[in-house]
Amino acid sequence: MKSTFENAKGILIFYLFLALLLIGCSKSSGGTENGPDNGKDDGAGLPDVELVNGNNVYGYILDEANNPITNVIVTDGYTVVKTDNKGVYQLKKNDKAKFVYYSTPAEYEIAVESSNRKAPLFYKTLNASENPQQHNFTLSKRASVENNFILFGLGDPQVANQAEVGRFLDETLADVTAELATISQPAIGISLGDVVADNASLLNTMKIRLGSTSMPVFTTIGNHDKFSSGTVKTNAVFENVFGPTNYSFNIGDVHFICLDNVVFSNTSNYSLGISQEQIEWMKQDLSHVSKDKMLIVYYHMPLRGTNFATRTPFFDLIKEFETVHLLSGHTHYAENYIHNVSGKEIYEHVHAATCGAWWKSTINGDGTPNGYMIFQIEGSTIKDWIYKPTKLPRDFQFRLHWGDMSFGGQYGYFTYGQPGHTLIANVWNADPAWKVEVYMDGTKLGDMALRTGSPLNQDAWSKGYHLGVLDRNPNNYSTTTKHLYTYTVDNPNSTLKVIVTDRFGRTYEQTHADIVTDLSSAASY
Repeated sequence: MKSTFENAKGILIFYLFLALLLIGCSKSSGGTENGPDNGKDDGAGLPDVELVNGNNVYGYILDEANNPITNVIVTDGYTVVKTDNKGVYQLKKNDKAKFVYYSTPAEYEIAVESSNRKAPLFYKTLNASENPQQHNFTLSKRASVENNFILFGLGDPQVANQAEVGRFLDETLADVTAELATISQPAIGISLGDVVADNASLLNTMKIRLGSTSMPVFTTIGNHDKFSSGTVKTNAVFENVFGPTNYSFNIGDVHFICLDNVVFSNTSNYSLGISQEQIEWMKQDLSHVSKDKMLIVYYHMPLRGTNFATRTPFFDLIKEFETVHLLSGHTHYAENYIHNVSGKEIYEHVHAATCGAWWKSTINGDGTPNGYMIFQIEGSTIKDWIYKPTKLPRDFQFRLHWGDMSFGGQYGYFTYGQPGHTLIANVWNADPAWKVEVYMDGTKLGDMALRTGSPLNQDAWSKGYHLGVLDRNPNNYSTTTKHLYTYTVDNPNSTLKVIVTDRFGRTYEQTHADIVTDLSSAASY
């Protein structure tokens, strides 16, 4: 017989082992310091997977009750496969692959790092030296498929320092949070690149900030988010924080694809490009998507007017879908561009920057207020969209000036170069379906005409502040403004009114008293 001491010792060892086991279980289900562990990679308790010859990355995708989820799209960014009826995927890793990740099915929630850090977490980092390797994922079933939801489009935060992070938090995200409080539908966000302004140390800070609202925010890589690695800028630093830069996911009847379309040839020169490898990945991904779904493709640099090498195969892939929308940033101005592809119209929303003209004012280079887009999605269509100016009402959709006014300061003055009584309307979210009308004494005088030729291809009010007052570099502020309208009023008086009607039938009004004649609102709120 064992002594009392030995019995006590055995009991103590047992409870120590049990405590360690519970700690281990708690850690695997509750997450790590970098976010939740969305599926145990060690495969404990799961059947072994018989690998097809040559495959070296595999795993299970299960629900929270450990039931297999079939037909989930999984990729390493090069090869696309589906889970089988056991919830198993397997593939041969591309030598250049850094991650394995899945395309969230519409029936499942977007996985995020934690409840107060809503950065999407749909990927695992591959081990370059481990062969083969197992990576499992756990998905949470939605109560119902969300066919109607709100999408926020955030262009170019482009923060260079903590002061600008503060403005992004106190202005942009405060405004987004206020909008979210008025919305009863589910919402997601997309940040359209240039998260930072060449400051790698702020990438994780911005990931935290972007994840601080009540909605998950997906992130795109921009030219200012790439950093030097030898003789060329690469994605490595950004990917270490945000994960893959080419990925897809589903919500309701919408399939989203994110692309990195910025290509550096060295440490300073870049251009728009979509590689043949990306086209091949897209082709595989889209082969699993029904053509009656809406396709939203988003990236950093606008495609409009750009003749990149894979332009034809790119548009050949997406034109097959019933409804397609493209989302981009980069320009620090607003533009709505409609591509005509073999008779099919594809709408590209070029987002003005949340930072405006690099946080130097409250406006972008074209006079568009700092702000973001809000899209209302119903089924496989975008029912509505609106540009929301930061810290300003939703119905502030245009600005009025007189054509003979001069704007500026000690470093120069700028004008629209138009005769007196020529009314200028800067209607930043306009497209061909919008109407801009002038009324006097309650009677319509006529329609304002869109102007594009010099000098009405640049906003004199914006240039007056950025160049005339702040003495900024003119090369960065020669922004083309593609939404200036004019109308000559013979005898203006206090009954003057401009009514703008957007493509959805909403009207916005301004009067003689609203015509802007100074630069105060460009300088601060």
